[in-house]
Amino acid sequence: MALSDSTAAQTAPSEVSLIYLVGRVNQGIRREMRLRLEPWQLSVPEFTALSILRRRPALSNAQLSRRTMVTPQTMIEILGGLERRGLVRRRVDPDHGRILRAELTEEGARVLAEAEPAIEALQDEILDGIPDEQRAAATEVMLHAMQRLRFGLSAPVGG
Repeated sequence: MALSDSTAAQTAPSEVSLIYLVGRVNQGIRREMRLRLEPWQLSVPEFTALSILRRRPALSNAQLSRRTMVTPQTMIEILGGLERRGLVRRRVDPDHGRILRAELTEEGARVLAEAEPAIEALQDEILDGIPDEQRAAATEVMLHAMQRLRFGLSAPVGG
């Protein structure tokens, strides 16, 4: 169901497709993230890759592309740009000579630490006025949906 913003705001929640709403929220979040990341000259996928590498250093291109939700070819371009800027370094995996493992540099960690508060504030701004228990419930629903999509819709939940 495609609705204009004003029509969606006047429509009962049961009449609006959740898929449509998630898509619109995703578009809006990405737009806001792009604007907020401009001072650091980071794209949304670059910021996402840096964030993931901070938590999970030494990922391969394929692993990082899956977690960032871009193609492996796109991740090669993203990592190349981040590497040229000195934000990431890639090293050959000692067990698999064709696999490069990526990790943040000190500069990458610094840039990420500067940019993160701007992105973290976005969540609080979006959810302003929503009680904590509703925020927690929304997070649970999104985590469940993410798991279902990650493992395939026919796979059992949690497996």
